[in-house]
Amino acid sequence: MNVVVVIKGQLVAWYNYLVLIVLIPIGLFVVFRIFIQYKILRLGGNQIQIDYPVLRKSQKYSIEEIVKWRENKVKTGKNSEYKEVEILFSDRNKLSISHKEHTEYPRIVQYLTQKASKKREISG
Repeated sequence: MNVVVVIKGQLVAWYNYLVLIVLIPIGLFVVFRIFIQYKILRLGGNQIQIDYPVLRKSQKYSIEEIVKWRENKVKTGKNSEYKEVEILFSDRNKLSISHKEHTEYPRIVQYLTQKASKKREISG
């Protein structure tokens, strides 16, 4: 609404500019985090493939390229828990997969446990 006021209005109040200055960077950050960083993971055949459809970028890693991986668990309430898997690859790229954002999280942990159990780092 403030954009319309600034574009069409002849006498624009100072707070309309302030709202735009604050909200545009926040909006761009949200667009970046949600849409541009969107990734599709494919695990199988001793490989991990990460596709970024918006960026039209794809990365493939074999299981041997995993330096280490660990599952972090944080208790967030009486009965709830936040889980995240962090995978560090040999080219120093790090992949974070959280329980809340990925529907196949248990299968990802199971796959990593089966294929790369020796590279698991126990978080304490």
